[in-house]
Amino acid sequence: MLSVSNLLCDVEAGNEKLRYGHRTIDADPHAVPRPVVVWALTKACNLRCVHCYASAGAQPAPNELCHSEALALIDDLARFKVPAVLMSGGEPLMRPDVIPLIGYARYRGLACTLSTNGTLIDDPMADSLADVGLKYVGLSLDGAAATHDKLRGAQGAFERSVAAIDRCVQRGIKVGVRFTAHALNIADMDGIFDLCARHHVNRLCIYHLAYSGRGEGMQRVDLTAEQTRQMVDKIFAKCREFHSAGIPLEILTVDNHADAAYLLMQMEKTAPDRAAAIHQRLAGTGGNRSGCNIAAIDPVGNVHYDQFSWHYNCGNVREEPFSEIWSSARNERLAILRHRRPHLPDRCQQCRFLDVCNGNLRTRAEAATGDWLGFDPGCYLTDAEIGIRHLECLQNH
Repeated sequence: MLSVSNLLCDVEAGNEKLRYGHRTIDADPHAVPRPVVVWALTKACNLRCVHCYASAGAQPAPNELCHSEALALIDDLARFKVPAVLMSGGEPLMRPDVIPLIGYARYRGLACTLSTNGTLIDDPMADSLADVGLKYVGLSLDGAAATHDKLRGAQGAFERSVAAIDRCVQRGIKVGVRFTAHALNIADMDGIFDLCARHHVNRLCIYHLAYSGRGEGMQRVDLTAEQTRQMVDKIFAKCREFHSAGIPLEILTVDNHADAAYLLMQMEKTAPDRAAAIHQRLAGTGGNRSGCNIAAIDPVGNVHYDQFSWHYNCGNVREEPFSEIWSSARNERLAILRHRRPHLPDRCQQCRFLDVCNGNLRTRAEAATGDWLGFDPGCYLTDAEIGIRHLECLQNH
């Protein structure tokens, strides 16, 4: 995640130490990173979103973790001292024991958030979430009502999701809106900013499209490099506009670390006195942290190096505790991801922004090229911008 608000406007959300403190694994090759864990409680979902990375459906996956197995997993995550657990799906509220699981995670001292489409948060559910001590809900919106309902496959979904935002805000639960941008909804992005302001949303996360699950089939409607630049320029402008107007909305971009490089390029031109400090801060993230400071567990207990890599298993918590799978890194991909730079494409290795990008999203690279260590087409920067000078150019000087 790139906190545009923090880097452009010095807005602090309280999680800066976690966000900018990931480089210890590079400093100490024996250090074991503690990941934020995205745990999909179920594959069942009441909607059918076109870009769903889990390819969720109406029914749970066969043999999902039972209640006792889920409690044991929470115990292991607590002992391992992971910084946060994001309960996701499918739609996590489709799981009957979701409230007790959130309560137990809170009891064990885990920072716990919920990722939901919001349509199942009626007043009783909102009361339950507040009573169990949930502090944050991440809720997905795909655009204005007509766009959202079409992309989610259900009429009225937008209205129910916005009502869920209001219910959570009324009960003191912080709300973050997630908007995944592509050619089918980019025209609605301005409206999402305005909606967040009207409904007192705390955070807006704008996701680049990840080619995973049903999202893999959406490559043809992904934004072009120029469209992506235009989108990111608008996000930067909106961030400054909202900050100047005193609107307390934290704005982030997600799943494309080229955004960090692009922000640095702009700061080098417009605020060179701040660029070096921002570069140092971003270098503290280490760029993409899949397999290091981000992990995922699917409904049947398979461990993945991020929430978009369900096609590849690093182990299973029924066979070995998550803490051991993550600590040992015996899995080939996990081991490479911990020290990936020598394995990245030549273009990445020559890039002057490698320390703030780290090769970007591996799942998008794999879907686009067939090589999980290939080039991520999400990078929208030119060779000249990233500092690559071609041989023919050198020969002309």
